[in-house]
Amino acid sequence: MTAPAIGRPARIGRALPRGLVLGAVAAIASGCVTVAPGPVATPTPLSTPVVTAGPPTPTPVPTTTTYVVRSGDNLNSIAQRYGLTVGQLLAANPEISDPNRIRVGQVIVIPPPDAPDTGPSEASLGDASQDVLDRDGQIISTQGYADLGSFSASLANDRRLLISLQLVNAPPPRMDPEYEILRLVVVIDVDGDGQPDFRLLYANDIDGEEGFSWSLEDRRTGEIRSGSSFPGSVTAEGRRITFSVRRAALGAPRAYRMAALVERVYSPGGSTDPSPEYGVDHAPDHQWPRPNPRWLEVGGV
Repeated sequence: MTAPAIGRPARIGRALPRGLVLGAVAAIASGCVTVAPGPVATPTPLSTPVVTAGPPTPTPVPTTTTYVVRSGDNLNSIAQRYGLTVGQLLAANPEISDPNRIRVGQVIVIPPPDAPDTGPSEASLGDASQDVLDRDGQIISTQGYADLGSFSASLANDRRLLISLQLVNAPPPRMDPEYEILRLVVVIDVDGDGQPDFRLLYANDIDGEEGFSWSLEDRRTGEIRSGSSFPGSVTAEGRRITFSVRRAALGAPRAYRMAALVERVYSPGGSTDPSPEYGVDHAPDHQWPRPNPRWLEVGGV
């Protein structure tokens, strides 16, 4: 066996082809090395952080409370105490059919300030007999046709307001105003400020009219509409007198708050009598312009 020549390195593996070796040497010599492309990695997109929202903040729900009726209370005074309307109290207490009839010890639901306002379509109250007062506020005895027995109102439809006054006795069909004057008055508050905006009158001493006639006065403007210009009609049937008034003539408000009175002036010596007999009966009692006003209310729809 022949020994390898000294000074020559031994070959390892197969020899590269001469052309390939020369090409690689030339590329290195020129300083430009081309690397064959390999597989390109697709970059992973950055994901948007997901924020998990907690439960929504609840909107505070207005809560209701209750009130126990005490002696001397009425719905109007309770409503004023809590900054509400009578209609709101009625809507929250549907068992109250007549806003003028609540009893001591009754539990009233007091709704939140933004509660619905839905008043009754009709309301009424009775008035005690023999409670006619003189100018000094003393009870006097007088004719039954000057004494109120009841007072009621209703919304007949979206066009008419009906108001009825019932007397203890029917008035005479004819009364000479020279000696005796009888006036039935209903005042109406339409803006809730506790002051009358309109005045209905049924009387036998209306200027320019004979016998019993009627009128509507707008207390804000002073306009008086009577006779053929009256916006409605009045009927007298026995001891009941009913006004039928077009709601548009009252401004078509959401609610009507009313009070009534019957007034009698009797002058035995004629209109020049220095001391005529005077009597008045209010319904509700203690009504405007006296303190602690109360009202008969319909509407709120």
